[in-house]
Formats: sequence, C-alpha cells, structure tokens
Amino acid sequence: MKRFLFILLIPLLVLAIWDIKWVNHNRWSFPITNYGIWGFDIPSQFAGGSWPRPLRNFYILGAGLIVGGILDGDTLVSVGYDLSNGTSEMVPTLTFYWRNGYLDSADRIYKYPEDWPPPKKRFPMAPIMPLSEADFWCCFCDSDPSYHRPNDTRPMGIDITLTCYLFSDTIAQDFFFLKYEIFNHNDYPINNIYLGIAFDGDVGAYFDDMYGLILDKTFRIRIDNETINARIKNVAFIFDSDNRENPSRVWERGTPGAVAVAHLYNSLGIEQISACKKITIWQAPETDIEKYLVLAGYDHITRRYEPYDTLDDILGDKTFIMSIGPFDLFPGSCEIFYFSVIAAPYGNEGAPPNQRDTIPLAKACYLAEKVFRERILGVDIEEKDKKERSSEIYISPIVTKNKPLIMSNQEKKINIEIYDINGKLLKVINQKPPIYLDNRTRKGIYFIRILKENKRSLKKIINLY
Repeated sequence: MKRFLFILLIPLLVLAIWDIKWVNHNRWSFPITNYGIWGFDIPSQFAGGSWPRPLRNFYILGAGLIVGGILDGDTLVSVGYDLSNGTSEMVPTLTFYWRNGYLDSADRIYKYPEDWPPPKKRFPMAPIMPLSEADFWCCFCDSDPSYHRPNDTRPMGIDITLTCYLFSDTIAQDFFFLKYEIFNHNDYPINNIYLGIAFDGDVGAYFDDMYGLILDKTFRIRIDNETINARIKNVAFIFDSDNRENPSRVWERGTPGAVAVAHLYNSLGIEQISACKKITIWQAPETDIEKYLVLAGYDHITRRYEPYDTLDDILGDKTFIMSIGPFDLFPGSCEIFYFSVIAAPYGNEGAPPNQRDTIPLAKACYLAEKVFRERILGVDIEEKDKKERSSEIYISPIVTKNKPLIMSNQEKKINIEIYDINGKLLKVINQKPPIYLDNRTRKGIYFIRILKENKRSLKKIINLY
C-alpha cells in the first residue's frame, strides 16, 4: 500500500483545534478533518476510507476540496487535499477569526447528536436542524499564507463550510453526502472560480486500479420489481483492473467493487460538471497554474483542452479531479455544492474491464440521487413525477437589477417568505411569477422560504441590486 513520504508538520495555531473525527456509519468508515481533508488516515498516513463495514476493505486513500480563481490578475488555487503529497492549504477557522488572531476550541467538527448544533454566535451560517442520522459540520479557510506553497501561491481569502450527511437505512447504506458552501467575506470579487473534488481512490492495492466516467448515460435498472430508465450524470469512479485483491493491511476479503464521486447539485444552476481529469499520482499538478488548468479542463502537461477523460486502458495508481465552473464570487456572496461518495459491486471476480456489469453502480448512483433529492432537497425524482417536476419553481441564487428572484412555468400564485441573515421575517409575498425584489431591499444575504402544498423549502440568495 502506498503512503506519502512527508513529515506532517504540527500546526502552530496553538488555540485552534485541528480536529479529526472518524465516521463509522452504515457500511462506510472514514475520517474527516476541519481543514479540508477527508478519507485520509493522517496519523498513519495510509488509506482511511473502507467499505463495506465491518470489512476493512479500503477504497479511499484520501480526498478533499480544491478551489481555483483569478484575483487581481493572479491565478490562485487553494487545496484541501493535494494529490501529490496529501497536505492541505486550509486552516480550521473562518477568515475573520484568523485575521483577528483569535482561534479557540469552538473551531472543531460538530456531530449530531453529540454536540449539535454548532454555536450560532460564532458560526452564523451553521445549520441548526440535522437532516440525517449522523450530520457532521465544520468550517475552514485558506487565509494563512504560511500553509501555501512558497513563491507560487497565496490565499484568496475564502471561507468553506462542510456538512457530511449519513443515513441509517438499507437504501442509503453504500453512500454518503458532502455539502460545501464557499463564502467570500471580503470587499473584493474573486473571478473565474472552479470548485472541485480531488480524489485518490485505492481499491486495495494501488498499482492496478483504473478510472471511469459516466458523464450522461441512461441505464435500465430494477427498483422494487419495477424496471425504470435511470439517467446517471456526473459520476467518476475508480475500480480494480482484474477484480481480484489478495488479503493485506488494506484488504480483508471479497471481490472488489467500485468507488465513485457524483456531483448532484449546485446553486449556480450548472447541470454538467465542467471537467473531470484522470491523473496518475506521479504526474499530479504541482503549481497553481497547473492545478487551475486541470480544474478548467486542460491537460496540465500538454496544455490541450480535453475536459472529460472518459477512457482508461492502462492500469496504475489513479486519481481524478472533478470540477464545476467558472463562476464569480462577489463580496458577501456564497455558492453551494453537493456531492455523493458511492461504493457498489462492479462485476465478477476476474472479469476484464470491458466485461464489467455497470448496472449495480448505476443503481447505487440512482438511489444516492433519489435519497438526496427527497431527504435533503425535498424533491422526488421518480419517473412518475416528471410532469410535476416540469413545473418546478426556480429561485435565482444571485439577484441583480431587472433579474427575477423567482421564475416558474406555472400560473398559480406562489407564497414566499423573505428572511434576513439573522432569521428575521421581513416580508410575505403571494403573487404569480415572475417575482422581483423591490429596490428597497438592501444588498446582502437573504433566505427565501417557499410554501407549496404543505411543503416548505428554504433557499439562500444573494441580493446585489
């Protein structure tokens, strides 16, 4: 099993809590941190993500967030997990507290139900109500320049919150969810941002893995004795080349499956990932320019624009970076991104890659999106509900002059409530769409609650008008 050959520096932020918590829920086991890394067993520096519990079959060496943007003409990238060495450029607090030299024991990972909710006074953006049986929440920022590569990069000044959701029932036993919120609490914009996941999946032994991508494909699968057409999108995965693993420190027993990352939703309204690049570990991008090229869909070695690596015919140590963008992050604004991490069977033992049965993976991806839509977003994705979904209400995440806040193709009146960032009810509106904010509503962050057929959904918006 590979391990990174570096010495983990002990952080000098004495009052900060560099926290690691292990998630052992349903059939997944993995660690998360409050400085950008998840899945990586930092004390041992070996793989940390195993499935299916209680078997210790490891599928994730490590993973984390990666964000790149343009600031004052400079190309900057901040990593929560560097594919080349497993380090992070994030620190476990918000930019405001770091700038004021104040970090304390509140800067840690919060878990439901043990110490939930996170303190609202220190973290006004933190959730109050849990959405799963095991919610985890933490925040971090990229603002400490001492954690960035010398002479190559500097902070953008972004804040990140991470929420991890895990459910206890059988339907959700093989996946978990990650929600990232990215904030710009500065007085300057950050332009042309790409946000992504850097993922190093080792299916047991690392040297014989392969990579796959389902960009947009329909599979016929059976759910509860019913055959349906399941459209699977934005899924990258890693699997074993010969579907055999010998017992070892990172593999207990059984036929290997596949481990996947799926992008589910973002507040920008972008439906397809912008890029997904396969990267061998020994050719991982080193500089900010190289990392930004990968996020934007370029081969960082040849500099050719090839956004989607769909084929893999050489076994080896595989990683990938999946990204969404570009977008601008204005002062005081926030964008939201949801991902799921999924494990599933992937063919019989000894089956070559071109003879694998992808249906179990497709079914797991479909169920992950179904659980996400129904339990986290509150939207049903069953095929029988297509007609209802065609009249969904669209809320603009960013409102500017002459841009409607709410659009819909239905003609009925819509009931909405508008709250400020502190949760104070400002206005109740009942009218037909489109609905605009009036110019008396000050710039800033607001929450819109839609009341529809006894269902309530809360969305965050940024008013720039």
